[in-house]
Amino acid sequence: MFAFGSIVLTRFPFTDLSGDKRRPALVVSRDNDRRTDPVVCFITSIPRTGPDIAPLAATAGTGLKVLSAVRFDKLATLDRSIIVGKLRDAPVEWLAKYHAVFFGVFGFGRP
Repeated sequence: MFAFGSIVLTRFPFTDLSGDKRRPALVVSRDNDRRTDPVVCFITSIPRTGPDIAPLAATAGTGLKVLSAVRFDKLATLDRSIIVGKLRDAPVEWLAKYHAVFFGVFGFGRP
């Protein structure tokens, strides 16, 4: 239902599981018959930099309202029912540019 690279609006859980907040998230899993729950990365509008963070522009193509940051180190596997809907898609060029940053979070290094 939500393809890799989709930007969705969802309830994203706090890491201590004390609650959640509605926010955009980037789908980083493939939609297939084996996996029905999408894996997503946290997107924040708070300006941040770091080795596991990638800036994502607010454009009509992304559906974001302000310059944001994708936190590749903040992942969650979510039931589809808590995803409100799809905003847009991350640009293909952006996904290619930051794929090594994403894989670096897991210790795989450059793919």
